[in-house]
Order: sequence, then C-alpha cells, then structure tokens
Amino acid sequence: MFHKLDKNQDGLVTLDELHWILERLGWSEHTPEELELFVGKQSLDLDEFLRFYDDAVSNRKETKNDSVVDNDDAIVGAFNVFDVNGDGYISSEELRTVLERLGFEEETKSWDCGRMIRAHDKNLDGVIDFEEFKNMMLHVQ
Repeated sequence: MFHKLDKNQDGLVTLDELHWILERLGWSEHTPEELELFVGKQSLDLDEFLRFYDDAVSNRKETKNDSVVDNDDAIVGAFNVFDVNGDGYISSEELRTVLERLGFEEETKSWDCGRMIRAHDKNLDGVIDFEEFKNMMLHVQ
C-alpha cells in the first residue's frame, strides 16, 4: 500500500496522500492540516507510515460486529476495513470494493477476488469470517 501511495517513488508519503488513503478507508475524521499537527511533519517514510497506520488501527477499537472479539486490534481493524457492510463476513464484492478504494482499480480488473476468497474460505460458505481472516493474516506475516 505504501508504494502505491508514494506516487513519485521518493520513499515518502505526503500528508495529502495519507489523507487520501484515510478517506478511502472511511477514516477521514481529520483534515490534512490536522494530520500535520498530529504527525508533526509533511511526509512519512515507510517505517513512520507503518507506525502511523498501527496507531490509527489501534485507536479505532470500535468494531462493526459485536461478536468479533480478539486481542489483536490490528487484525480486528483490518477485518473491519474489508467488512464493508458490517455483517461479520468479507465477500468477494467487498474485497473488490476495498481494493478499488485503495487505488488498485486497474489490478482488480485482472484479479479474481472470488478465487482469493475461496483460497481462504475453510468452511466453504463463500465468504471469509473473522477466524478465516485472522488465520490468513497470521500465515501471511
């Protein structure tokens, strides 16, 4: 995601680029000016971006689905980003929607989001529930 945001490939994400991705994720509570006050600089390198993202996810502890409870706030936060309608599941349509919001419009034309879902859908119900998502994330890292 960082490299996609770094439009000029200088190794830095500007606050405008950061604000843009936060808007796409539905986290647009702050203006670029407020972000500058919070961040304390005009741009972030990869490590700073990852720290900012981890802090942002940690601060968004509200879950859309009360039955989703886990100690790992980052995984819960990531799940909630993809669970667009808040029903506790990620469908292939939700996956495509979020990827497009993140700026991967061209890539999603060739990606088979249904296949991505099926690859991690252990109970074969056609969607990814939180446990399947968590297992997928823990094996990716």
